[in-house]
Amino acid sequence: MGTRSSKVEHLYGHVPFCAAKCHYCAFYSEAGNAAKMEDYVNALLLELDRYAPRLAPKTIFFGGGTPSLLPEALLRRVLEAICERVSLHQLGEWTIECNPSTVSTEKAKLFRTCGVNRISMGVQALDDELLKTIGRVHSLKAALESYTRLRAAGFDNINLDLMFGLPGQTLDHWRNTLKRAIELQPEHLSTYCLILEEDTEFWALFQKGLIKPNEEQELAMYQTAMDMLEAAGYRQYEISNFAKPGRECAHNIAYWEGEDYLGLGPSACSTVGNRRWQTVPDTDCYIEGIRNESPVVISEETITPELRASERVAFGMRMNAGVPAELVRGRWEKEIAELLSAELVQWHNGRLQPTPRGILFADEVATQFV
Repeated sequence: MGTRSSKVEHLYGHVPFCAAKCHYCAFYSEAGNAAKMEDYVNALLLELDRYAPRLAPKTIFFGGGTPSLLPEALLRRVLEAICERVSLHQLGEWTIECNPSTVSTEKAKLFRTCGVNRISMGVQALDDELLKTIGRVHSLKAALESYTRLRAAGFDNINLDLMFGLPGQTLDHWRNTLKRAIELQPEHLSTYCLILEEDTEFWALFQKGLIKPNEEQELAMYQTAMDMLEAAGYRQYEISNFAKPGRECAHNIAYWEGEDYLGLGPSACSTVGNRRWQTVPDTDCYIEGIRNESPVVISEETITPELRASERVAFGMRMNAGVPAELVRGRWEKEIAELLSAELVQWHNGRLQPTPRGILFADEVATQFV
């Protein structure tokens, strides 16, 4: 598994089930029945057993799909297995992604009892018409009720995902969504611009000319988010992420800073030492492979020091803090000079950081280092 560290400190679990496929989503997910969910959990716990001795996580993140869609009994099995089989002595953050339509009082209490201390809720929009447009299965009312349930269960670290650049969404729509979100006072907000990806419902509509992205409006929406969230006490620490002080997502920061991480479940990626691999993005194949102790890895690559440095800088330039000067000095001198000239990056306290303008054009900045 590589030699970079004796223990892997960041654990991801992929739950592939969703109640319905959102029109924008290209992540691996599928509808699941009770029998398949149970088979999946059995396989996941077998896979966990294989890696448990190598794990001492500081962060755990269960994403999907919709982890909260699993029945309570199966969720309990997964969470209790982690508590029993994995060394959690240095665990600081344990996140579970939830869809607002699947957060019951019982599940919220179960999460807390088992040690989950952070919830990321895929609200996406606080407007019923927009929720229908993007294919979400929850309503505004459901989102607000789930948020209240999570607070009542004792969660004091909640993230809300929001999207902009959606079909039919105006700047006023977006301002109202941000205003409503701020009124809820979550500890963290993630704001994502719609990306049209192949094999999605929205991609098909785009191909037919029924959806037309408006880059100028998207930029205005992004700037509006930065302005409103800063005024409300949220600090932007990455291009899409805003947090109250001390509430930044440690798991995601670990990715961006090039830390080792292990992914469990179908389609999950892992990077440990100088090796990166992905598990098969097919739940049936994953279950069968784990059950029969046959290979479930569909791709792997060796991470060279050069690739690691390149990725570390590219991801680092998505964060307001940037990267330490020693990571880039002696490399990319021409690229950095051009970015400095364009006022997209700056030197500050021994670090190369994106400027406010560089944050607006983070993708362009990142491509200079890969």
